[in-house]
Amino acid sequence: MLNRVEKMSRFSLLGLVFLIATLSGCATYGKGTITVSQSLSTGDYEGARTSIKGQLNADGKDRLLYHMELGLIDHLSGNYEASNQALTLASDIGENLETTHVSDVMKVALTSPRMGAYRGTLFERAFIHYYKTLNYTLLAAAHPARRQEYLEGARIESRKVDIMLTALRNEQGNYQDLEDKKGSLFVQLLKILDTLQGRTLDKDWLVYREDAYIRYMSGLSYEGNGEFDDARVAYQLAAKLYEKGYAKQYQLKSDITEQAWFDTIRMMKRAGGFENDWPALAEKKLSPTMREQLKAFTRDSSQLVVITHTGMIPERQEMNIQMTLDTSTKELVLRPVLTGTPQEKNDQASWFYAMYSDRGLLGLLSNYQTRGLYGSLDGLRSKRVSIAAVWKLAEETKLTKAAAGLGVRVTVPFYSPHPADFSETELWLDGKKHGTMIKAESLAQLALQEQLLGADKDLKMALARELTKSIACEWLGNELFVKACQLTAAVTSQAETRNWLTLPYDIAVQRIPLEPGLHRVKLLTPKVQGGVYHNITREIDVKKGGLVVLRERVLHRLAPTQKVAEAALLPTMK
Repeated sequence: MLNRVEKMSRFSLLGLVFLIATLSGCATYGKGTITVSQSLSTGDYEGARTSIKGQLNADGKDRLLYHMELGLIDHLSGNYEASNQALTLASDIGENLETTHVSDVMKVALTSPRMGAYRGTLFERAFIHYYKTLNYTLLAAAHPARRQEYLEGARIESRKVDIMLTALRNEQGNYQDLEDKKGSLFVQLLKILDTLQGRTLDKDWLVYREDAYIRYMSGLSYEGNGEFDDARVAYQLAAKLYEKGYAKQYQLKSDITEQAWFDTIRMMKRAGGFENDWPALAEKKLSPTMREQLKAFTRDSSQLVVITHTGMIPERQEMNIQMTLDTSTKELVLRPVLTGTPQEKNDQASWFYAMYSDRGLLGLLSNYQTRGLYGSLDGLRSKRVSIAAVWKLAEETKLTKAAAGLGVRVTVPFYSPHPADFSETELWLDGKKHGTMIKAESLAQLALQEQLLGADKDLKMALARELTKSIACEWLGNELFVKACQLTAAVTSQAETRNWLTLPYDIAVQRIPLEPGLHRVKLLTPKVQGGVYHNITREIDVKKGGLVVLRERVLHRLAPTQKVAEAALLPTMK
């Protein structure tokens, strides 16, 4: 019979597990904040703010998300001062969270990633500075008396993100380093072996190592501030990044590369001192049409820069994986547990197949040799991990007992296929179609590649976390308590599904030389399946030598009362 102390300890542990169940919840972050995107699509910014404040805590584990989400909502509503205040707090929080606290790590290990502080991704941290730069630019247009103060603020934010991205590039290596690495014999041999094992994903091409679009926008900020040589440097860096690999990595077309070179050459002409260089560069990098357009940009010419932030970034979702133990082969066996609608089940199965299944030639041969034809086919929808080498240790730590029978359920994050439901935005000027917007950034791709890169780590951490809880349950001794404890642990299994949801799906730009005076700008975004996704017309007043920045948030089914765009008139370029 158990003594009183043992009984009390086991009841205490059981109580702790059920407390964890109460605290953990079950909804993903995206489902919990679904009303935010609904409010934004109807222009109800106050409703979006209320939803965020109701879901997140300004001082809790979601404090970084709280301030990022509010900062972007304030930006969209035109409250740029409040937006900068929120984003400044977000930037400070992000820096403080870079140091991992042991207590936070243990909390995550014993519960779920959602119980720890959200630290954000690298690209989210970069976009905090991007939106602050844009806020200052728009404030400069709205408050002429404080124009220089706000433009200096934009300049400072551009410098901050420059420093951040340069440090990131130095740490991760640039695209040329990647090409040089790929060419080595050793890496080529590794690639052959990876292919044999079914690992065809080149993870080096998933790393966020720079941001060409943010570099391009830094160029725009410097240009607006009259720092033409700094603008040239930023535009040229963006052009080289797009050209060397950024456009390829994030599935962008070559027109954004040409646009960045166009603005580099334009600044070479404007800054002076490159009279012997820019004509040859223009001949090499620009099409005849773009070389002709270059003539329209003179020292005193006016111009319009249009920036469209289109759609909503995809939501992180979660999928379940059941881990059991095959004692005959001493292998852990992982299989997806598909849930939801038929489409959701297909998405989960596809992610598991792509990221985890034993689909390589060597895996198929191994499964065939040990378990025959059925085993080789089963390997396409399962993953096996041998623990024969550590079997004694597994028995000592009770891992074998914890994984026996029905096994352990783990939960990992993933992104469902989320193709855009909008086409390229058409740009009309004074009743005539000027062309289409040029996609310069795909935040949907940034998010997806970040998740692909971390998929293996997500699975390993989930396995370790759930096995720890399951082994802890074994210490209860009583079979009934053990089963109840393990069931509770399975129910409370959660993946990290938080991300900055108010970010756009993608960003596009376009630059047009204009005559001074009033102009009508129309932006028409068709749906992929036909019909209109978004349609607005704006009037802008262009001064001689002025630079007008028109920012538009393109969302479907906008309310008539929504303030959909902001035009910023920057200082004349003289």
